[in-house]
Formats: sequence, C-alpha cells, structure tokens
Amino acid sequence: MPTYEYQCQSCGHEFAVFQSLSEHGKVPVHCPQCRNEQVKQLVSLFIAQTSKKS
Repeated sequence: MPTYEYQCQSCGHEFAVFQSLSEHGKVPVHCPQCRNEQVKQLVSLFIAQTSKKS
C-alpha cells in the first residue's frame, strides 16, 4: 500500500498516511495533531525494486 506524505497548512505538522490507490484523492485526510483538513501533499521519495540482478 502506498505511503503519502502531507503537511498541515494550519500547524505545519508533517505526517504520512497509508492509502490504497482507490482511496487516494477520495478519502479526506486530516492532520493527526490539530485535526485540520487543510493539508498539502508533499513529494515523496520512493524505491523501485526489480527482480533482475545486476
């Protein structure tokens, strides 16, 4: 399940949320610290794994 990182526009708290691809953008996200729904999605780093050995 993908992890999405957010920053609260009210208190500045950064947090991560696990959401399925079908939930992303449809389920409201709120800050776990102040409960505000005004959050901004951050650009996350990711690692792609392949089965091919180098």
